[in-house]
Amino acid sequence: MTDGRALPAWFIGFLHEKADRYAMLMQTLASASIDHQSFESAAGSFIIAHPKANKTDTHYRAKVFTAHYDRVPDTPGALDNSAACLQLMDYLELGRGAFNTTVVFTDREELSGRDATEQGSYALGKAFSSLGLGLPLVFTFDVTGRGDALVISQAAQALRSEGAAMARLAAELDTVAAEASRCLSGRMPLYRARVPFGEDLGFLRAGVPALALTVLPRAEAEELAGADGLPPWASPLHPKHKKPATWRLLHSADDLPDLYTASAFSLMDKALNALGALRVRALAG
Repeated sequence: MTDGRALPAWFIGFLHEKADRYAMLMQTLASASIDHQSFESAAGSFIIAHPKANKTDTHYRAKVFTAHYDRVPDTPGALDNSAACLQLMDYLELGRGAFNTTVVFTDREELSGRDATEQGSYALGKAFSSLGLGLPLVFTFDVTGRGDALVISQAAQALRSEGAAMARLAAELDTVAAEASRCLSGRMPLYRARVPFGEDLGFLRAGVPALALTVLPRAEAEELAGADGLPPWASPLHPKHKKPATWRLLHSADDLPDLYTASAFSLMDKALNALGALRVRALAG
């Protein structure tokens, strides 16, 4: 169960180990009459979709919400990252207050040990201009099906020492995170922490400001936010049993929809609607 509703039939099939997840997303979007298109590159297959009630205004910055639909092979991937795919599909259909917002289902995030420039998000970030999105603000949603607190990543701060361009991106993300926090304040518990990089790193390497958001039970979020930098258990070299319970279940056969909590889906509904309505002035020039 998610927010009291049974999981939709398409999504149950989406969790099967041998599912063609790209084809299922395309079919579900078509069945719901949601405007969408595919974008193919050597770095993967992507789906670009638009909320039904989306309004646009070129005086304001484009926003892109992403969720990677790939998963670690031979795992259900319910938390990582099917929950966010389901939540974004619901958002596309309802799209309350959506403004300058595009949704992209992305590929090739689960590339453990590979350089971020091999991620699908890197190729997508490089293609944004040709796709008519210019230089958007990207919000990446990853592991959003369990918990009652939203965590806004500070990971980009670790890249400030890599040169002026990355320092500017990190500074811009601080501003975006502050805007997002103001937008979401009072709607849910909010924390900022250095979450381990996901596809946000690929976007950043492509020169695109990308802010990662995830959901955790409040106690786990508090522990993460209180750490000085990444806590030891965030390292893949650290004993797995020391990690928070939510992350301990990822990339395994235990990553099942039984882990979903109604609080996480309610939180994400509020977050997507609020961020979708957020207006950020377009860049000068």
